[in-house]
Amino acid sequence: MKYRYLVLDGSGQLRKARQAAIRAFLDGQLGAEHFRASDGRELKLVTVVCDDALLPRQVYLLRLPLSDGRYTSADRLVLRAFACPECVTPGEAVRHHLNGWPGDLIRQLAVAMDVPAAGLDKLLDVGGPVLESAVTGLPARRTPDRLG
Repeated sequence: MKYRYLVLDGSGQLRKARQAAIRAFLDGQLGAEHFRASDGRELKLVTVVCDDALLPRQVYLLRLPLSDGRYTSADRLVLRAFACPECVTPGEAVRHHLNGWPGDLIRQLAVAMDVPAAGLDKLLDVGGPVLESAVTGLPARRTPDRLG
C-alpha cells in the first residue's frame, strides 16, 4: 500500500503534499503556511491509501487543530480527545472532521489523483495515520513510515 497526502489550501483547493513535508509538519518543523493554508487554527488533511497501481482504496479526511499555524503537542492532545469516546461521541467526531470541506471535494480529489470520480465518495472515512498517531501515542513522524 502507498500513501498520498493532500492539503486544502487557503483558497479551498486540494494540493498534493510530500510525505516528508507532512512528517515535518507533524513534528512541528513546518507550519501551515508551507501548504498555503490561510487559517492558522486548523489544517484540513486528506490521506489517500492506494494500491500498488496507485488507485485509491481508502480516503481519510482529518481536520488538524493548530496553534498559530503549527501542529503542537497541545494540538495532538485535542485531536486525541476527538477520538476518545469519553470526550465526544463517534458521531460528533465524524461530523466535526467531515465539516468544512468544499462541495466539489470528490471532483478535486479525482483530478489530483488522476482517477475517475465515480465511487470515490464510497471510499471516504475519517482518521488515517495522523489520527492513529494521536490515539496510540506513537510519534507522528513514525506513523506514516509504519503505515506506508
